[in-house]
Amino acid sequence: MPILFLLMIAVGSASAQEPVGDAQLPPALRNLPPAPPPAAGAALRAQALAKLEAQFRAADRDNNGSLTPEEAKGFGFVARHFEAIDTARRGAVSFDELRAYLARSKAERR
Repeated sequence: MPILFLLMIAVGSASAQEPVGDAQLPPALRNLPPAPPPAAGAALRAQALAKLEAQFRAADRDNNGSLTPEEAKGFGFVARHFEAIDTARRGAVSFDELRAYLARSKAERR
């Protein structure tokens, strides 16, 4: 009986020394901090707006802050809705005009 008791103590102390986490993972991946929660609400809208602006800037090849119909071909959504976005009928759309168009479209859907 005393041997069984000593064996139980030895097993208990050995398991207490194992690293916390999944032993099947490489050490570099163990105990990583939890991933941040996905964005929601205002943070999600800000991320979407930043991504939209980055796409707009990438399509603006001459870096003048607006897209011509030719440049808009690199940004399919703007190309498909160019006339509706270009309310001033100047032949180019700015990012602010794109945002205004999206706001109008959202309001119309409600």
